[in-house]
Amino acid sequence: MNVRETTANPLYDELATTLRENILTGVYPPGSKIPSESELMEDTGLSRSTVRRALEVLVEEGLLTKERGRGAFVTGDPVVDAKRAAFTSFAAEMAKQGHEVATRTVDAGLSAATDGVTAFFGIPADGQLVKIMRLRYVDGEPFCLETSYFGTDLAGLIDTDLTGSLHRVLREVFHREPARGHKTFEVCFATQNEAFLLDVPKATPLMLVTDYVCDADGAPLYASKRVMRTDRAKYREPIG
Repeated sequence: MNVRETTANPLYDELATTLRENILTGVYPPGSKIPSESELMEDTGLSRSTVRRALEVLVEEGLLTKERGRGAFVTGDPVVDAKRAAFTSFAAEMAKQGHEVATRTVDAGLSAATDGVTAFFGIPADGQLVKIMRLRYVDGEPFCLETSYFGTDLAGLIDTDLTGSLHRVLREVFHREPARGHKTFEVCFATQNEAFLLDVPKATPLMLVTDYVCDADGAPLYASKRVMRTDRAKYREPIG
């Protein structure tokens, strides 16, 4: 396994990037066991702590699950391919259900991100990404807070009108096509800021949807986290 030794990025980022590519391209198919920590150490020459941190990043992204005493396994269906599932925008999906959707950009600029996000983009942990935070309204009520990160090559997004479909802007303005990625779902509890923007009490249970999406060339396109209310409207994620 080829992990670069001369790089500005931490070695765990490089290993995580290599493993991620192997997962998304099917070298390690859904449900398969990846090499053990010891095998990865022997194959790459990296320390156990470095290998373990790389695996933790992929667990955080939702690509791997760890089973005590058995090792790390690729999650059941980490790849969403454009040939099998459409990348339908939130606005388009809600419109299909008969809802009126509006969007307000809350924040746009350069920002740091979590380790999992920076590792996905292959940049140092203290590196900068384009951060876009948008509040989505359904039938006039705040429903979803969406925070998305992009590489700095898409810095033009900061000054772009994003009140419509972000996917449309990526396709038509920046000529980047969402093609494959993975999605995770979990329950979270509203932070003070999320509670204020979504008009709910702090610690209200919310649905958290995390996306890591690559373009048609396999390059990282965006990572996003959406926290959604569950008491105002029903949102169906498109699966095909």
